[in-house]
Amino acid sequence: KYTPKDKDEAAKMIESLFVWRKENNARDLDYSKDPDHCLTSMFYKNKDSDGDDIMWVQSKFFDKTKRAEFEKYLIWLVENRPKESECSRITIVLALDGVGLTEADIEFVKYFINIFMYYTADVMKKLVIHNMHWLLNGVWKIVSLLLTEGAKKRVFFVKNKEIHKHMDEKAVLACCGGPDTGGFKA
Repeated sequence: KYTPKDKDEAAKMIESLFVWRKENNARDLDYSKDPDHCLTSMFYKNKDSDGDDIMWVQSKFFDKTKRAEFEKYLIWLVENRPKESECSRITIVLALDGVGLTEADIEFVKYFINIFMYYTADVMKKLVIHNMHWLLNGVWKIVSLLLTEGAKKRVFFVKNKEIHKHMDEKAVLACCGGPDTGGFKA
């Protein structure tokens, strides 16, 4: 049963979402053309085992000097999901092969988590973290403090073949040990 306090909290959350969208110009972003392909480390490709879209995030291609652009691009990607998937949830695969402490961008990770926890919580079905280097365990401990218990239940750490628990083998990109050699296609 809902209380008036729940309604007030819901209203605050909705207001917060509208303010966030306005501050980030979510309606005006357009990355449909990225001639330099500087932001192609995040893209949609293939479907998970439930038939929902997979957003691939290849962290080793992040350029920390372009963090602001990556943040806006992430908003654009979420806002511009494939048309048939507008109401469905997505699986996000964070491919961490070749990513160590020097490539880890904690500020972007916090931003990424905030988007999927507070502003688009209904979008992320699960986050599959593939091949996280043991050196990043400390980073994960810090990041996990930011997550609710419900969010933590949607995070899965997998190594190589374990990714097939979350998607068909044909859907797995080569960067995660699968047969799909494709990446971003403009």
